[in-house]
Amino acid sequence: MSSLLITSYSSFLRPHSSLAVFHSIPHPSLSLCNFFLRSLTRASQPHTAILFYHHMRCRAIQPDNYTFTFALKACADALDSHNATSIYQHVKSSGLANDLFISTALLHLYCKLGLLSNAQQVFDSMPTLDAVAWNTMIAGFSRNGASYEALHLFRRMQAAGEVPNSVTLFNLFPAVCQISSLILCKEIHAFAIRRCILKSIYNGLIDAYCKCGAAEHARKVFDGMSSARDGVSWGTMISGYVHSGFYARSFDLFDAMRIANVKLNPVAVLGALKAAGEIPDLDRGIDVHNYSVQKGLKFDIEVTTALVVMYAKCGATEKAKAFFANIHEKDVVAWSAIISSFAQNGSPKQALLSLKEMQVQGVKPNRITLVSALPACAELSDLRLGKSIHCFMLKSDMILDESVGPALVAMYVKCESFELARAVFDRLNSKNVVAWNALINGYAQTDQPLEALQLFRQLRMTGKFPDHATFVAVLPAFALLSGLNEGASVHGMTIKYGFYSDLRVKNAILDLYAKCGDVQTSHKLFAETKACGDIVSWNTMIAGCMHNGQAKEAMEIFHQMMSEYIKPNVVSLVCIIPAAACLVSLRDGLALHCYVVKSGFVSDVKVGNSLIDMYSKCGRLDCAQKFFDQMTQKDTTSWNSMLSGYSINGLSHKAISLFSHMENDSIEADALTYLGVLSACRHGGLVVKGREIFYSMIHKKGLRPNVKHYACMVDLLGRAGQLDEAWRLIQKMPIDPDASVWGALLGACRMHGNSKLGVKVLEQLDRLAPNDGAHYVVLSSIYAQTGRWSDAGYMRDAMTSTGITKTPGCSW
Repeated sequence: MSSLLITSYSSFLRPHSSLAVFHSIPHPSLSLCNFFLRSLTRASQPHTAILFYHHMRCRAIQPDNYTFTFALKACADALDSHNATSIYQHVKSSGLANDLFISTALLHLYCKLGLLSNAQQVFDSMPTLDAVAWNTMIAGFSRNGASYEALHLFRRMQAAGEVPNSVTLFNLFPAVCQISSLILCKEIHAFAIRRCILKSIYNGLIDAYCKCGAAEHARKVFDGMSSARDGVSWGTMISGYVHSGFYARSFDLFDAMRIANVKLNPVAVLGALKAAGEIPDLDRGIDVHNYSVQKGLKFDIEVTTALVVMYAKCGATEKAKAFFANIHEKDVVAWSAIISSFAQNGSPKQALLSLKEMQVQGVKPNRITLVSALPACAELSDLRLGKSIHCFMLKSDMILDESVGPALVAMYVKCESFELARAVFDRLNSKNVVAWNALINGYAQTDQPLEALQLFRQLRMTGKFPDHATFVAVLPAFALLSGLNEGASVHGMTIKYGFYSDLRVKNAILDLYAKCGDVQTSHKLFAETKACGDIVSWNTMIAGCMHNGQAKEAMEIFHQMMSEYIKPNVVSLVCIIPAAACLVSLRDGLALHCYVVKSGFVSDVKVGNSLIDMYSKCGRLDCAQKFFDQMTQKDTTSWNSMLSGYSINGLSHKAISLFSHMENDSIEADALTYLGVLSACRHGGLVVKGREIFYSMIHKKGLRPNVKHYACMVDLLGRAGQLDEAWRLIQKMPIDPDASVWGALLGACRMHGNSKLGVKVLEQLDRLAPNDGAHYVVLSSIYAQTGRWSDAGYMRDAMTSTGITKTPGCSW
């Protein structure tokens, strides 16, 4: 009766009740104690089992080999090395150290704790070895990543005359999968056929074939199972297809399972949900979800987490959040999924808040969590937090592997910390192509094309093959350098490596030719691409035409895009609105403005800035001002566009007033702001104000003027007759003046008839542009204005004798 009560209470997870029954027995027998210990271990209550063992000791009940075996198993299940050491001391003092059952239990304990050297020591000291001992060792080494040692044990087992059984083979599969050895997988398959134990290992064999990259072999095993095929077999094959990247096949098999009315199991659902997330295919994911509900599948933490991951990867952040909220005990997988969802779907702040909340909840981030969070740091340019995550990785001894390393490089690149990006990159033991791509792309996108090309050449020298992302990253570098010949050779490489069919690569090549000035080739390639092109292709072509001053052609392509029912996006509008400005076509500008309103893009700041610039250049400052005032969000470019509008339309005082308004509202002015307001001063002849603004830019704001600022300032001073000050300003420039700076001063010399200074300026221009005759013509005009006709004639003769010609339409 006591045994029955103890078993019942143990089975129903009521350890305190079973202990109470035990304590009510005045003189329990050893067999009853062993029965109780076994019941507790089988009921997955290892901590209670260990406690009971100590109660036995307190009541002076002498354990036997069965007692020790059950107690050690409880320690293994509880991962309790402290009590295991104490119990083993009792074993040795009892003279039972060589007992086969105890030794096998000890093997199981050490293997589960990952103490493989201890396990090996016990195993080697065992006087006799049975199949259970061999299987325990093989399982322990296999599951602890010691794959080759597990295979060596398998061969030793056969050499010792012990015949491997189905358990042996099943325990060996993790080692085979880790090594990814198809040959070994086939050997085990053949061995199972010879020993007539194939039916017992079908599911393990399917899983092993898939993880060894042989999904077709796995399918043959699956198809040959016939009546032995169960729900787990279907689920294993579906998961195997997902592991192999055959997502469509996994869905076909899932549908076949539904038609066959096989009882749904979590393995199949987990596989199908993962496939939907990887594609990603939200509709298929929802279908799998709904079918699981319909069939009454229990949504445990694993399935619910898989739903979070699927919805997150499919961009359905709200659904992911809803399922995430329903998980009572959120594990690291669930947290990682929701953080990744926020980071990838435009909510970087929420991603980082979730990372913080995760740690508050006591869940330690793992490698996947942190890799998911790094893009959020990059998106927010939060270098400080990115560094903190990097430090956490180092303190946690996380290896900079093929996922962590590239993610760190990409984060530092996007935060424009290239020294740290390069430092991480150089420390990577194994640099995969993703790491190379991150750094190449970073250099190319931040106007460092030479560094990008150098890395690209180094990548090729390593013997690694570039992928489509490599070409997408490096082609803009050739465009920045106008390196048409080298860029064309890379175009050839994309064909050679089979990446030219990738639309992203085609778009990058279109951009290359357009930015290198070969519009004819870009038009030809666009005509070939158009049938399979996307909105990026059209935008690239429009931007390319604008880059080459072909506003009319850009507008024609835009109208063609609209006629083919391709809906323009924000980038399309930002590219095409300047075309209306260049053509001074108010009609096109108004039509584009109407489309902006109709399409709901009116609140986009970049589109708004383009509209302000367009109205200003079309002479409709009233419309530009009205739109500017109505903008709910403005950035520095918005103010610059309005300021430039006033400047080019001759309203210098309004431009200066707007600039003062910017300063009063603490709006950050940049180099373009100062160029715009200096241009306004130049057009209005406001020397004093211009001089004040120019020097405040340097001394108060700490901005370094570029050659355009200096050219504007020289022109302002020169027009006002301050030629000596203009000359001194050039002499003090911290950067080398270019032809635009000297040209502005030469123009002022002509305006004021200063031939003496004009000769000095001509020497500088002749050095910078020796074959340009425009400056000779200007100096000749200065001589003519001052009545020095012989000198004027000499300049003309000098041009003729040296073969210098005047550029048509250039006045200086």
